[in-house]
Amino acid sequence: MITRIFQLLMVFCLFALTTHAQSPDYVSPRSTIEIIIKGVPPNDASMISGAYTLAADGTIRLPMLPAESQAVRVVGKSAREVEDALIKAYQKAEIYAAPTFVVKIQTADAIKQLEVQVSGGVRASKRVPWTRDMTLVAAIADAGDLTDFGSRYITLTRNGKTQKYDYFCIRHRNIKLQPGDQIFVPQRGMFEARPAALIP
Repeated sequence: MITRIFQLLMVFCLFALTTHAQSPDYVSPRSTIEIIIKGVPPNDASMISGAYTLAADGTIRLPMLPAESQAVRVVGKSAREVEDALIKAYQKAEIYAAPTFVVKIQTADAIKQLEVQVSGGVRASKRVPWTRDMTLVAAIADAGDLTDFGSRYITLTRNGKTQKYDYFCIRHRNIKLQPGDQIFVPQRGMFEARPAALIP
């Protein structure tokens, strides 16, 4: 009788562990981790925020951390536990005193749904699949680049806020995009000139 009860307990524990590993609330080997960092300089936030795919050992590698602590183990953890692990990693490395992280766990299929909208004076208005290192110029290039009638002064709308950028400015071209960003290229003004070379 005791043996039978023990066997049932073992089966229950194995079932619970399997369910835990496959739950979308916990990181599985096939998950993609979307990370947003707040409370740090904007350039650092752009570098760190993004979607991360797990390595074979269940870790993700974070920018700016020392080589020995770049790999943070996240497999099997909840979003909250991943957030705590990231905070500790950056505090231990004495990079940030009090960073804030927002972590979302997504399956491999869900990450495919992350997109950036490009419209207006481009050759093919479309939704471009977002990738972690996608830049403003890369998204526009994916939409066929500017048309002859597209303005160099494009707008980027993020979280309801719109900002204007110069397509021919190197610094603006390399701005990192986030899922849900909306890029719009207005019509080129009658007297709007285009530089012969890129500007800083």
